[in-house]
Amino acid sequence: NVMPNIVPISDKEIDIKIDVEEKESGVANFSMGYNQLYGFTGGGGFQFPNFLGKGQTLSFSYQRGLSGSSSSSTENSNPYNYNQNSTNSTMQSFSFSFSDPWVFDTPNLMGLSFFYNERGRGQSGYSYLPFDTKQYGGSLRLGRKFKWPDSFFKGSWQFRTTQNSYLSSDANDLVGYFGNIDQLIVQNGNISEFQTSGRSINQVITRDNRNHPEFPTKGSLFTWSSIFSGSFLGGDEDYHKHVFDFKWFTHFVSKFTMQQIIKLGAIKSIPVSGDQRSIVPPSARFLLGGSGIPYGEMLRGYADNSVGSSNNYYNKGGNIILKYSLEFRLLFSESPTIYGLTFFEAGNVWEDFQEIDTFDLNRSAGIGVRLFMPMLGMLGYDIGYGFDKDLSIPNTSPWEYHLIFGMPF
Repeated sequence: NVMPNIVPISDKEIDIKIDVEEKESGVANFSMGYNQLYGFTGGGGFQFPNFLGKGQTLSFSYQRGLSGSSSSSTENSNPYNYNQNSTNSTMQSFSFSFSDPWVFDTPNLMGLSFFYNERGRGQSGYSYLPFDTKQYGGSLRLGRKFKWPDSFFKGSWQFRTTQNSYLSSDANDLVGYFGNIDQLIVQNGNISEFQTSGRSINQVITRDNRNHPEFPTKGSLFTWSSIFSGSFLGGDEDYHKHVFDFKWFTHFVSKFTMQQIIKLGAIKSIPVSGDQRSIVPPSARFLLGGSGIPYGEMLRGYADNSVGSSNNYYNKGGNIILKYSLEFRLLFSESPTIYGLTFFEAGNVWEDFQEIDTFDLNRSAGIGVRLFMPMLGMLGYDIGYGFDKDLSIPNTSPWEYHLIFGMPF
């Protein structure tokens, strides 16, 4: 309820005082989808965007993925046997977070979060990793709106701690990915397990002056994110990572606009002394291809997470990424927002700086459509043609079809 109160000051001036009566508000959500890695996925959660009537946000979410049944007749009680003839969970995640965007009546944000997730190879036996992963941890976040260089800037800083487990029925899968870690692998029955811990400080600086969140016709969005992990912070993950993401929008005529994206990123390990172990975790490395959901970077016209440093039967990801995307968009409806698009993209992932070749990019083109629905978010469908696919591989088509539910990250 909003109650204006007019208070006369003089013959020419008045004060308008507005009394606002807060009300409880909350959002519950349910989602379901399908992707190549985890088959059918689903979950839900709730969010209180005005918790306690002071603008704080309290949220909880849970997601779960199920692969299809395996055709193999192998039966084993081993929970990490990838050939069991039953339907197992191949992805599970839980998160809880709380944030206050206006701490002590100042333009400062403070928040905390806790999370747990696990990813497996499932019955399909396909994943971008040759082993299962489990991770849990928490973070403390601080943020602030800036006045300089202008009021469109804001920043956030986060301290994050994680505990990670990598599990496989074959220790060679762990050694092949992480290197010389034989003496650090623990045997638990048939399962080989490699554990690490991570301590990191994350910084994100953004500038956003877009004129519309769903269909911008002018303005830009710049994001600079950096991670410093390990070293004097402790843990077993010693690296620094930097990503620059530029998006800008150009309006042509009527409801026709153009979006361009340039993304640059690099990871560099931090040397450690003595017998200390150090790795760059799989979650930090760059993956490219597909819709960019549930992880990785979008490159339509190619299969999910298929572009990168391949190692036999899986994609290890890379330490350097370069991607350019061009979209021409035509607005069909403003409420709800519906638009069609045609896109041209090119990008690649490399292991070392010496391997970078700006002429060695995976190119694609195609068409798509986007629909923004209240309570559901974005729905999209793209058809892409990959110009640089290896068509000598059996059953490989240059065409890829991407279903998008929610915004890719």
